[in-house]
Amino acid sequence: MSSADIEQGMVHEPEKHLTRHTLATRLNHWLMAGSILLLVFTSFLPIQGIKFAWVTIHWVAGLVFTASIIFHTIYALKCQDWRSMWVELKEFSDLFSSMAGQLNKLKVSPGKYWLLQKLYHHAITVFSIIVIVTGILMMFKIDSPFWERDPYFLSSETWGYVYVFHGFAALAFIPMVLMHIYFAFRPEKRHYTRSMIKGWVTKKEYLAYHDPEKWTIKQDRKDVKQEQE
Repeated sequence: MSSADIEQGMVHEPEKHLTRHTLATRLNHWLMAGSILLLVFTSFLPIQGIKFAWVTIHWVAGLVFTASIIFHTIYALKCQDWRSMWVELKEFSDLFSSMAGQLNKLKVSPGKYWLLQKLYHHAITVFSIIVIVTGILMMFKIDSPFWERDPYFLSSETWGYVYVFHGFAALAFIPMVLMHIYFAFRPEKRHYTRSMIKGWVTKKEYLAYHDPEKWTIKQDRKDVKQEQE
């Protein structure tokens, strides 16, 4: 079906809901968000002099975050179109226009995700891998249900690298989380925030911000049945 056909079929029902995020995606997103906030708070509040039993909370939140990342990866590869996160060179021509919110000046309509959303996702992926790998290594220095602490598991020099990489990635999460929250509250991005809560965007929003040829939304069975009737 061409984009013209899609637009013609939607013009009469601009407020009809179209699924952007499934329930599984939304639940995992908020689980991941909660674990990230716990990790950030338990990392930096003790440094600011706020004392509490943070170690157990931190590594448990880290395991939840790791499980969330694993689920996201498997779910995206099996149940979603992983190519929606693929970055095309021609998308960079619209980088500054999308940052300024000048949608009328865009030359390349996006698929499911905008370029900045893709770049943000890939950056989070890199920093997530770093904190997960280094975090698991650091667990060898504390007692846990999985093993007894072994501070000599790595050499002193190697531990130094582990701490540096873990700390750098953790620091990177702070501005990225703040950036994510900032854009979530911008008025022109409100439909994306709503879609992560309720799961849908309207047809009008779909056509206004996305190219139907690049992002095809499968209608729910109920919608198809109603249209057939």
